[in-house]
Amino acid sequence: MSDFDVINPTHVKDGCEALLCARLNLHRAKLFLQKGSLTRGVSTLYDSVLFGMLYYVTRHEACTDVDLGDATGLFHLLTRVGVFEDQHAFNRLSLTIERALWQGVNSFDANAILVEVEEMLTKLGVMTLQKPTFVKKLKTSH
Repeated sequence: MSDFDVINPTHVKDGCEALLCARLNLHRAKLFLQKGSLTRGVSTLYDSVLFGMLYYVTRHEACTDVDLGDATGLFHLLTRVGVFEDQHAFNRLSLTIERALWQGVNSFDANAILVEVEEMLTKLGVMTLQKPTFVKKLKTSH
């Protein structure tokens, strides 16, 4: 989906690599959204969360027995260990992103998705607590 498809998330074992991928995907997603490439931007935000979860798992012993290819299972593990309070947040994010990809520009608020992703990445330790980013201008191309 993103420009980083050559990096398979299930092969990322190193925390630094996962952290870099999470931050790079977030940065690229913001650029895609600002340039109006909504499909690429939203899918890259999703990738950023996946790499953020992998980053957290690589740093914590309590999370070593997990299937890195199961994003939902990974999120539920992170909920059980206390990273996320809302056990349905990842499902909602996934459905929002899926809806945005299928229904197009008018069906979602890119800023709301971006804020939610940044909050998740902050909880995962990928970002420091900061004021949410907002996409300044959205073009209508895909």
